[in-house]
Amino acid sequence: MKVNPCSFRVLTVVFAVATSVQAGVESPLVGGERVKPKVADMQSPLRPGAVQIQGFLGQQIDLCITNRVEAQVVEDLLRPFRARQDVNEWRSEFWGKWVTSAIAAYRYTRDPKLKEIIDRAVNGLLDTQAPDGYIGSYPDNGHRKAWDIWGRKYTLLGLLAWYDVTGEKKILDAACRQADFLLGEVGPGKASPFENDMWQGLASSSILEPMALLYRRTGRSEYLEFCEYLIQLWPTPNGPDILRKALADVPVFAMFPGPKPVMKGYGDGGKSKAYEMMSCFEGLAELYRVTGNPTYREAVRKVYDNIENTEITIIGSGSDWERWCDGQRRQTLPWHIGMETCVTATWIKFSAQMLRLTGESRYADEIELATYNALLGAQGEDGTWWTHHSPLAGTKEKAPPQCGMNQNCCVANGPRALMLLPQIAVMSDALGPVINLYGQISAEVELPSGNHVRLEQVSDYPQNAVVQMRVTPEKTEAFVLKLRIPAWSEKTLLTINGRTQSVKPGTYASVRRTWKPGDEVKLTLDLRARLVPAPGDASQVAVTRGPLVLARDQRLESSDIDLPALLKPDRNGFIGATLVTEAKPKNIWMRFDVPLAGAKGAFIPMCDFASTGKTWTKVDKYRVWIPLK
Repeated sequence: MKVNPCSFRVLTVVFAVATSVQAGVESPLVGGERVKPKVADMQSPLRPGAVQIQGFLGQQIDLCITNRVEAQVVEDLLRPFRARQDVNEWRSEFWGKWVTSAIAAYRYTRDPKLKEIIDRAVNGLLDTQAPDGYIGSYPDNGHRKAWDIWGRKYTLLGLLAWYDVTGEKKILDAACRQADFLLGEVGPGKASPFENDMWQGLASSSILEPMALLYRRTGRSEYLEFCEYLIQLWPTPNGPDILRKALADVPVFAMFPGPKPVMKGYGDGGKSKAYEMMSCFEGLAELYRVTGNPTYREAVRKVYDNIENTEITIIGSGSDWERWCDGQRRQTLPWHIGMETCVTATWIKFSAQMLRLTGESRYADEIELATYNALLGAQGEDGTWWTHHSPLAGTKEKAPPQCGMNQNCCVANGPRALMLLPQIAVMSDALGPVINLYGQISAEVELPSGNHVRLEQVSDYPQNAVVQMRVTPEKTEAFVLKLRIPAWSEKTLLTINGRTQSVKPGTYASVRRTWKPGDEVKLTLDLRARLVPAPGDASQVAVTRGPLVLARDQRLESSDIDLPALLKPDRNGFIGATLVTEAKPKNIWMRFDVPLAGAKGAFIPMCDFASTGKTWTKVDKYRVWIPLK
């Protein structure tokens, strides 16, 4: 699609009220908070409904809402809480995962039909709460075993998320009763939460996040004391000891070591369970907000940096058999089951935590990379289902049902990340609006003065490089508009009403001026394709184009895609990649022709990683890393 730079299509925003841009102010909570955080976030989400996304990304979000989130049979999720027959199952996570994605979708769409579904799901869960406060899928003699506390974490997250939207006291009361029951079971002089749980205490430790959030909403000191107690328990036997290890710069793979370099089976590979570990550090980030303890911030930062530098692969995700595996270094080697969708979703959520805390553009870069490759590549064509894993070579498969239910951990988790994107796309800080994602996106932002500003992007980015934007304040006013300049965009052109503004890759361009209705911003990003050498392996390369990773796909070639292809970059590492709008299967978003070296007119066809393996069949092969010889 070509965009006329002289025309701006008005995008409808039904709910146009946005939050104050004062640093530390989060998306407003109808339920309110008793305790304000000691640490102010550097970026904050706008009010529900203030951001609308169209174009390809918006279509993927809409498909997910309609065909997965709204289509969920609520009774299927409630049945395990009524039966309470679990022994080693994780069925109690599915309700919380689904409902948090549904609530995020409702905050985005404000669809009354979705609200009715969520109300039914929340009230149905409350009906299962025992007189002692327990909500879970385990019998009385199974409490604290296997995934029990992990599941309680998800029920708390779901209840708190809906309380934030509705302000209903009965929901907060139920969450407190669930937390109080846990405090009656574990704590000083009581049982340890790690005695019978999963993954060396990582699963149960993730209860840290909702307990910190519950403290903020109630002000009850016992919840904060429990958070601190849990961390003090980490170095004890059966505990994960992840705070000390993080501060000591222990790589995440080595925190619970297993055999190197190739894992031989599910029982091998140690216990560095990627998704559960990141969930714990998300909780530590929330605890840092309420305590201001710099040790917590340092641990979170160090773990994030280590994951980014040692585990995240070229498509923005990591893990093999769902565990950290020194994956960045060995991403060209044969993997068993790579890139779990739960890991992708949690990496995006972890990155969003860091973006809020620091306001640094690098975290938005990571979100964009993971979204356009690993995340969108895991969602099925019609949005009804997801893949469990997205390896860098081979095929993708439909995620299998788990625990005797028509559900899967990744099918429940992928939508959580996708529904987070409207909250990230445009945010605010103390100076004004912050644009983190580009495309067909509109937003309404309220300045501290009360003046409303409408931001309209017209672009089919990342298909093409130009992003046109109109800035329309209700009244002329001076403020700062920040635009993310991706680290990969070496040559970026930014103009304001035709006048050039200097920019630097890997930062935000801060445009401070007196804005008036009709001001126009034009951003041209550097979408030249790059040839990326494999880590430690000069015999293989990959092709990237902006945030997109390209791949060979068997649907585009008659020859074997595993055969070498001689690709040669120019002196700066770039290579030609012609966008082809015709001659591609309907389920491929973007196709490119990449020239072969030494053969005039010869090329190999490639497509965006998100489109690879979309048929979920064994014949639909693809590969990211290309052997040169």
